[in-house]
Amino acid sequence: MELKSKNYIYFFTILFVILIGIQSYLLLNSFQLKKREIYSLTKEKLGKIDETDALFDNDLLNNQDATSYYIQLAQKKITLATLENSYADKVNKTEKALTHYVDSLFSPLGFQVRLQKEILQITFQNAQEKLIKKPIIVYKTSGEMTHPLELSSGTWSTEKTVKQLTKEQSTITAEQEDKQYSFLVLRRSTFEVVNINWIVFKKLAFLLFNSTLILVALLFLFYRTYQNLKQQQKKISQLHDAVDNISHELKTPIATLKVALKTIQKQPDPTILAVMERQVERLENTLQPLHESDKTDADIPITFDQVKMILADFKLAHPHIKFDINEFSTIEIPINESDFTTIIVNLMNNSIKYGATHLSVSISTNKNLFEIQVRDNGIGMALKEIPHIFEKFYRIQKNNIYDSNGLGLGLYLVNTIVGRHQGKIDVTSKINIGTTFNIIIPHE
Repeated sequence: MELKSKNYIYFFTILFVILIGIQSYLLLNSFQLKKREIYSLTKEKLGKIDETDALFDNDLLNNQDATSYYIQLAQKKITLATLENSYADKVNKTEKALTHYVDSLFSPLGFQVRLQKEILQITFQNAQEKLIKKPIIVYKTSGEMTHPLELSSGTWSTEKTVKQLTKEQSTITAEQEDKQYSFLVLRRSTFEVVNINWIVFKKLAFLLFNSTLILVALLFLFYRTYQNLKQQQKKISQLHDAVDNISHELKTPIATLKVALKTIQKQPDPTILAVMERQVERLENTLQPLHESDKTDADIPITFDQVKMILADFKLAHPHIKFDINEFSTIEIPINESDFTTIIVNLMNNSIKYGATHLSVSISTNKNLFEIQVRDNGIGMALKEIPHIFEKFYRIQKNNIYDSNGLGLGLYLVNTIVGRHQGKIDVTSKINIGTTFNIIIPHE
């Protein structure tokens, strides 16, 4: 059983991990797909800004102004810092307006978008000289970008012809000539959806919740199925043990009856007939517990004398056990002889099976309640065993070995009878100290 149970756990664990992997893969793909959809929509809206640079470029440096600055930079008439400061001043002036414009596009969608355009390189083609060492921002929205994505990139080629002195400007006869300046400008636009993960999470929250719920439900169902399987296997094992015990108990009287029958066939003998009668009675007693719960004896309360005889016979059969029995001659007992006998004998037998040498039996009434208490000094039982001791065929075992012989029906029958009388059983036990059974049955 243990090996099979472990195999079930291993097999389910592997399948469960595979299922989690599949679910995670599908969720990740859905997450990436949603991100691509959001990025695509963002690019579409931002593309309109990028296609109409004049909307903001004219507020910065238009193409003609920019070319003039590039020529002055190439001629060393201004420094690179001067060009960068010019762009920075323009960026500061337009940042608020650009941010407001971008927010107006994306706020209805719940997007927080940042945008930036920059010049990556300016190449003076006449001399194949790179004029800047780091990118220069052309325009941007408020806030810094941590994971920018490219919106667009391209090169802008500009040329301008400038008249230039051929001699020193102080010379009266100075002449001018046309000189063409050509520049290649590499530009790039980037953007970032700051709250992209939160947006995607909200869109996939229902799917994520359902996936998690399915996994939890599957795990719970397996747990319940596994527990039920263990219980069924346990009951089957108990049933097999019960059948084995019954078979063992039946062997001796059946063998005795066979011998007795052969003997009596040869010569009638009253002694043999008595033996056969006792063996038949033994067979009946062995099989009786299997049908005890189906008995329908008349509901005639047991008498004091009957109780006295039941306890006296039990004491006589167990002379090595010390008994303490309270005085109950005036007690009215609301159950019949058969039920009382089954309860009291099974409880006392159970105590003796589990090592009791001292039994304390108390029978009393309290208002409208009839009470039976059986206390012993036996080996006791673990708390985890108590909820199961009233199950049919259940017997306590340690290390796969049962602590005592029997069919596991005694306490089951006791519980059945008490339940039929709308009563209840309370059990307390401590290992190596003993066990106490308290039974309360209501009566008018």
